[in-house]
Amino acid sequence: MDWILVAIRWGHALAAVAWVGGGMFYILVLRPSLRRRPASPETERDIGTEFRGLVNTAIGVLLVSGAVLAASRLTSDAVTIPYVAVLAVKVALAFYMFYVVRFLRRRAYPEENTPIPPLAKGSWGGFCSWWSRARGLLTSTNGVLIAGVVVFGLSDVLDLLFEKALAE
Repeated sequence: MDWILVAIRWGHALAAVAWVGGGMFYILVLRPSLRRRPASPETERDIGTEFRGLVNTAIGVLLVSGAVLAASRLTSDAVTIPYVAVLAVKVALAFYMFYVVRFLRRRAYPEENTPIPPLAKGSWGGFCSWWSRARGLLTSTNGVLIAGVVVFGLSDVLDLLFEKALAE
C-alpha cells in the first residue's frame, strides 16, 4: 500500500511541477522572446492551446491525487490543528487557481495579460477602479503563477508539520 501512495504523491508532484514550471517558462522565457520576435497568431494560439491542455491534465491529476493524499494524511494520528489549517489554505489557493483557469480564462491559457486600468478619482469610481485593477492582477497569468508558487511552498510546510508531529 505504501508504494501506491508514493506513486500518487509522485504524480501529484509531477502535475504541480508541470503547471508551475510551465508557467514560469512561459512568463520568464517564452513571453519575452515572443515580444522581441513575434510569432504568427496561429503559432501563438497553438502554444496557448497546448499549454492549456497541459494545465487541464494537471488539474485533473491534482484533484484526484490531492483528494487521496489528503484523506491519507487526515486519517493519521499525527495530524495537528496547524497541519489542517495549512492544508485548508493550500486547498483554497489550489481551487482558486483551478477556478481562474477553468472559468475566468476560457481562451487559450496562458494568454497575454490585459492592461490593468488606472485608478480613477472619486469615492465610488475609485473603489470600482481599484476592484477592477485588483481582479485583473489576481486573475492574470502572473497572479495564478504566484498562487502556484505559494501552494508549492505550502506543500513543504505540510511535510515539515507532519514529520514534526510524527517525531513527537
